[in-house]
Amino acid sequence: MVSYLYLYDCRHARQSNARRVAFTKELYGYTYTWRTKSEIKEKRKLGLLDECLGAEAVADSAIIVPDEYRTLFDSLFSMYQDILKFRVYEIIREV
Repeated sequence: MVSYLYLYDCRHARQSNARRVAFTKELYGYTYTWRTKSEIKEKRKLGLLDECLGAEAVADSAIIVPDEYRTLFDSLFSMYQDILKFRVYEIIREV
């Protein structure tokens, strides 16, 4: 099974906080809450890592992605290429 390692850095995004937060939410998902008349409700919005079986964050700014989901991650990373510096490596085998 071929996998890919995505290494990324948002360092340049410090000036553009809103874009960095949007990228992080799309990648990792987030939980939001709202108040109703009787209670506070909570819901989780799934991120790309939640939706793609086998994709996982292995360290800060490092993600392993199975081959079948590579196009989804390539699309996300290219959408935010103005704030990201990233590299993608093909993992041939694990030692």
